[in-house]
Amino acid sequence: MIADTVCVIFGIYALAAGVGMVIEPARAGRLLAAFENSPEVAYVTGAFMFFLGAGVLAMSQGFSTVTQAIATFIAAIMVVESLLLLAWPKPIFALGRWMMPEDDHVRGFGLVTMAFGLVIAVLGTI
Repeated sequence: MIADTVCVIFGIYALAAGVGMVIEPARAGRLLAAFENSPEVAYVTGAFMFFLGAGVLAMSQGFSTVTQAIATFIAAIMVVESLLLLAWPKPIFALGRWMMPEDDHVRGFGLVTMAFGLVIAVLGTI
């Protein structure tokens, strides 16, 4: 039950993020630049992501159902990414710059993110 809810919530988040990337791709670059230039924001975001990801991981760890596996995987990725943001954020920023060099790339990632979010949200409701 918790894993289903996590999938629906994350799916809705991914849908919204994807729509934002498609509608206004330049915002992603500005957001990444602002994030890089503000280590305080990166640290607070990493701390928040860590506790959120660890909490989800503690409550829905396992691979017995598809949604539980997806929720476990998403939470584990959140924990790893948050620890990198806290300890060594440069690889996260480098990955972000590599993924979004031009507006067309951002729109493409936005479409993929929307599709991913839709699939996860639907799986969480089944």
